[in-house]
Amino acid sequence: MTQETFHQLVHLVLDSPAHPPETLFVGGMDNWHARARLAHFLAMQGIDKKAEALELFHSIVEQDVDEDNPEDVEEKCFALQRLSSLEKEINKDDDALKHIDMAIELAESTDFLYKYILRGELWGDRWNLMHKMNLTQDAESEVDERIAAYVDIPIAHNSYLYYGYRFKAQLAAERHVTLVAKDYMHMALHAMEIPEEYKEGLEVAFAPTHDNAAFILNQIDRATPNPDKLHWDI
Repeated sequence: MTQETFHQLVHLVLDSPAHPPETLFVGGMDNWHARARLAHFLAMQGIDKKAEALELFHSIVEQDVDEDNPEDVEEKCFALQRLSSLEKEINKDDDALKHIDMAIELAESTDFLYKYILRGELWGDRWNLMHKMNLTQDAESEVDERIAAYVDIPIAHNSYLYYGYRFKAQLAAERHVTLVAKDYMHMALHAMEIPEEYKEGLEVAFAPTHDNAAFILNQIDRATPNPDKLHWDI
């Protein structure tokens, strides 16, 4: 990508409804942070410049980061996670798996509690991708290993457990085992902070007694608070 194209894409994003502050792109194309941030906006629905987003994300895959700087680490993890999701959308699953694995390795190389990256969510992305690639049994084994490693840790809000049990609930729903899917979702939500205002809606979502497990799981997801806006201990 040329400097001129980069500059044009920045202005496309600045003039879009997203309207981010121009300071996000200080340093231009020579600054990997600016390239990653621009790529996130280009991939957004409504801007839909996914080819350009992929190009920019790929440009930071081998970028060194300051592992003593949590914001540096997190920004690269986030870029790798989004790159993986875009590759999954276009069925480049091997590349997607490679990049989500890189995000996991980088995220777990530190003890930082990140602002918006959840280690459990990164693993959840890996497991869902493996399921898409017909590696479901391997994914289930990894989930069970993660749960076993973290289930007895005395912390209240554990993203590994939430996303692990959530994945097991999804599989149970696909297998039409409704009660098992509900049980796993109860366990998933037990690992999450649930604000009081969500509790009644969740009770309603769990209440149906029919066997349409996928519908029930969808209703539970709709009633669940956004994980990105909650407090997590890990």
